[in-house]
Amino acid sequence: MISDPPSKTAVLLGFLAALTLVAPGRTQDAPTAATGPLCASVEQAATVRDAMAGKPPMPLAAVAAQVGMPESVVASALPPAQAHGIAPTHFATVWKSLERWDNAVALVMHGPDIIEIEGPVGIGKPSTRSKFFNLERRGGGIAGHLRPDLYTAIYALDIPGKDGGGLYGVSFLDASGAAVFSVFVPGEGAPPTESALRQFRETAALMRAVPGLCPR
Repeated sequence: MISDPPSKTAVLLGFLAALTLVAPGRTQDAPTAATGPLCASVEQAATVRDAMAGKPPMPLAAVAAQVGMPESVVASALPPAQAHGIAPTHFATVWKSLERWDNAVALVMHGPDIIEIEGPVGIGKPSTRSKFFNLERRGGGIAGHLRPDLYTAIYALDIPGKDGGGLYGVSFLDASGAAVFSVFVPGEGAPPTESALRQFRETAALMRAVPGLCPR
């Protein structure tokens, strides 16, 4: 049954929800209402593309650390075929599409720590008494209590690599431009299965049917 956080941990979860990953060169003392997206300038786009040229696909955080820019800026700097960002108002629709994936890897990166949770995406439902979007675990996959009202962008990432591999998934970004978490097609560098890639393409197509956040 999907429910809000237990009362004994409500205060702690409220505090944790207030914390966000801080983008390079930025500070943030408390959560604020979602603002507009962060979009790359022409110069920033050129820097990002030069940094990624000839290299295997990397998570946004790795590129952001290399170029000293927020992850939202990095995502918006990618070629349109590789990244498409939409407003967080479409969160519920995107999540419902992710629920149809057979398997996924949820990725959370904070400082030097990388957390991966593999399994079906949890079934989500908005709380009736708080701003949480509650996830019910399925088969060991991601579960928890999300705050999509604090997100500023959702990006579909379609970055091909060599020998059929690549980075295929969806990143959810906050007001600082950092990825709160991402949901990727499993692979570890190996080519994804046809069914997994098809399910990702369906989610990406749904997102591409919505106007993008940043001008290209």
